[in-house]
Amino acid sequence: MAQLTDSLDRTTLPVTADQIRELIAGLDTVVKFRELKDDTPFGKAGADSLDVFNIVIAVEDRYGIAIPSDRLGSVNTLGKMAGYLNERLS
Repeated sequence: MAQLTDSLDRTTLPVTADQIRELIAGLDTVVKFRELKDDTPFGKAGADSLDVFNIVIAVEDRYGIAIPSDRLGSVNTLGKMAGYLNERLS
């Protein structure tokens, strides 16, 4: 995964909730991620554990950063996830 981080175009920083929303908008789920507000927890939007897993995998693949399982509770919205990524990428 370090390769992705090294090749990540730094001009795309900071990562925004809108960028994450677009990244996960096409995931096959009952949740309409394109309509998800920045501060709505994934679970309150109807996302189950598989949806959250798929979100994390998509984000990790795109940004080359592993999100530890003990941090999942604290990055449970688009806004919080963007903040976490920006901390790690800066």
